[in-house]
Amino acid sequence: ERAAAEAAEAEKWMGQISLEGEGLGAEDEEAGKNMLEEFVGFIKERKTVALDELAARFGLRTQEAITRVQTLEADGRLSGVMDDRGKFIYISPAEMEAVAAFIKQRGRVPIAELAARSDELIDLEARTAAADGAAAQDLFGDDDAAPAAAASA
Repeated sequence: ERAAAEAAEAEKWMGQISLEGEGLGAEDEEAGKNMLEEFVGFIKERKTVALDELAARFGLRTQEAITRVQTLEADGRLSGVMDDRGKFIYISPAEMEAVAAFIKQRGRVPIAELAARSDELIDLEARTAAADGAAAQDLFGDDDAAPAAAASA
């Protein structure tokens, strides 16, 4: 029994220890930071991203891409919904506020009604980062995004 307890304690500590690469310089750190910014930017621009496509784009396994998206959500860098078909839908803070305002205005809202109104509240069209600010004011004001979204679908 004592040996089992010691083994369990050792296993717990081993799970918390990781081997870091040696000699990582500022250049490698900077490249990792740029890759992270590119990863987040890609998701924000596309709005709806197939997780396997995201993984392939950044040279990751699909599970690694899922884990990164979940970590970025937990850190507050991304917000959105991961569906059961393997897609992540990015929802901007302005869109979250629009959904919250709709619910506050209506009070109790059935999920079916919220789903029906989501097209008006959440823009699913791909767009550039420059258009993001304009889209917060007018969710349907980015006509140039429609061809890009059709091409990526």
